[in-house]
Amino acid sequence: MAAEIFTHEWASLWADSINANQSYKKAAATWEGAIGMIMTPDPAMGIPAERIVIADLWHGDCRGARAATTAEFDETPYLISAEPAAWRSVLAGKTDPIVGLMGGKLKLAKGGLFALLPYAKAAKELVRSAIDVDTSFPDGWR
Repeated sequence: MAAEIFTHEWASLWADSINANQSYKKAAATWEGAIGMIMTPDPAMGIPAERIVIADLWHGDCRGARAATTAEFDETPYLISAEPAAWRSVLAGKTDPIVGLMGGKLKLAKGGLFALLPYAKAAKELVRSAIDVDTSFPDGWR
């Protein structure tokens, strides 16, 4: 059964997908800390309010992922923000996350790009894990 994008149910399925991804485990062996993905509001696409999911990552494992609020940003070292259309492109495999960050389609709202670059392969695997989640979209998604 599909889970609506960037909801608690979707985040939980994303965590399961991350933990099943052996390429992620190798690429993220030294990664410590959480990463958050923020979807900015776009009422026309059925996203009337910001949606945030945070994954707690530790040495190749995901200790959990959940829908979150801005109050949880302090404990999240990396936050990536984008419009729904940009996330759609990323989750369709059309936009590489690092290329998206460097090209401005995705914005690193917290954390340093140079600190994230050594984990470029891990970031790609996080996206691959997200692509593998059976995802549904709100009315208006285009």
